[in-house]
Amino acid sequence: MLGARFGALGGIIGAAIGSGVGDYIKEKANEAAAQKQMEEEARHRMRNRSAGHGAASGPRASTSRTSVERELVFLSAVGAMLAKLSKADGHVDETEIAAGEEAFMRLGLTPEKREICIKAFRAAKSDPHSIFDYANSFADVTPSLTMRELLYDILWDVACADGVLAPEERRILEMIVTYLRIRPSLYSEQYFNRVGPRSRSDAGRSRASAAKADPYEVLGCSPRASDDELRRAYRALAKKHHPDLLRAQGLPEEMIERATEKMARINAAWDEIQLQRTSH
Repeated sequence: MLGARFGALGGIIGAAIGSGVGDYIKEKANEAAAQKQMEEEARHRMRNRSAGHGAASGPRASTSRTSVERELVFLSAVGAMLAKLSKADGHVDETEIAAGEEAFMRLGLTPEKREICIKAFRAAKSDPHSIFDYANSFADVTPSLTMRELLYDILWDVACADGVLAPEERRILEMIVTYLRIRPSLYSEQYFNRVGPRSRSDAGRSRASAAKADPYEVLGCSPRASDDELRRAYRALAKKHHPDLLRAQGLPEEMIERATEKMARINAAWDEIQLQRTSH
């Protein structure tokens, strides 16, 4: 059933919810359902007071359960894709497994969520799927562009953790934007922010400077866009990155800060465009 719904990620999710972790998922789903029930009943009581009739209807927990399910998909995808990225040199040894576990620790996840990532990592390190298979499956079941971009950001974190971006890691990071269905220019932006500043040669610095994020690209607009078009694009992005919306989409609470950093880049792009247009 999981395979039919989640493609390559199905088996990994099945492994991640086994051995006690499934109890954690059930507990979180039940907590979410109970919270939603209280909210639904409170809203219904308010409507009844206004209308003067009716009784509280039964709870609907499907939306809350979907949020928990999405969080599980996100955590499993992180674990599986980091396993494949670690395997870029042809194998995954115990040292790399330890490095993966350390990466999950740095993400600031709770022990239960970290365990989901670790189980997914260990299940994926020897399976036949590629990192691109997982990226494609994740994009299939994750309509949120913010979630897909955030996962890409985490992949860069791990690739650069040792201070060296290996050629095979760089190739994967450049290609995987297509499978995650995110902007290809994100590769250049990440490369500039993480690798460009460390370049020693003038040529390297020149290439990195050329890769600096264009503020119009960040907002997804053309430089010829009107002020109103830019304002609408900026507001749409600001709404999309609202913490409450991201929680509903299944983003783990520990990742909200990363999404806030993304919003800071959007704000910086907006400010830069405003300054350019005012000066002209």
